[in-house]
Amino acid sequence: MKSREKILAKAAEIIHAKGFNHTSIQDILEAASVTKSNFYYHFESKEQLGFEVLALRMRQFYKLAIAPALVESGQEPRRRIHAFLDRLAAIGMSEAGELGCPFGNLAQEISALHEPLRESLSGFFKACSEALEGCFEEGKRSGAFRPDMPSKGIAEFVLGQIQGAFLLRKTHKDPEVIKRSIEILRVFLDQWIAPAREPCGPEPATDMPPEAAGA
Repeated sequence: MKSREKILAKAAEIIHAKGFNHTSIQDILEAASVTKSNFYYHFESKEQLGFEVLALRMRQFYKLAIAPALVESGQEPRRRIHAFLDRLAAIGMSEAGELGCPFGNLAQEISALHEPLRESLSGFFKACSEALEGCFEEGKRSGAFRPDMPSKGIAEFVLGQIQGAFLLRKTHKDPEVIKRSIEILRVFLDQWIAPAREPCGPEPATDMPPEAAGA
């Protein structure tokens, strides 16, 4: 692994575990076994490193979850959405999931302190939401999903629930939180995905007298 890639990989691990503000350049130098001059040859500052770590994480998540589940699978929308949840469950129940979501962690830490990083995170979450929203809209057009489904709101709700599940998984150190949360989310989504039933009309008229109908 080249030194630049090694610095990025180790920085991503440390920032996930300790947070951006509590990660020092010295922490990264020691973990990556590189010198300070080597670090500054590749990165102008810790801030630049932070942006590149975030970009790396985004690419990894897109490749691991968004692309194969929501974009490239070729399956019908319902299966794609459940495949996305499958991948999130696997991530959340893994050993790395104990540290929480790297995007959610960073958002909580820096959103009020670092506007450029906040904007990058906002763009990431919007892209995830739009990928889900696209599946919902495709299902509505095909008639597979309820036509009154508020696609944008439900996509944002799904992401919010997932972030909450990752936060509880981290706080409780319990991977089963992810499993339970995803299962409930599936039930909720299937209620929206199922096409709305037509309302029942009045009982068909009959010319039979009441006493004959009850015979």
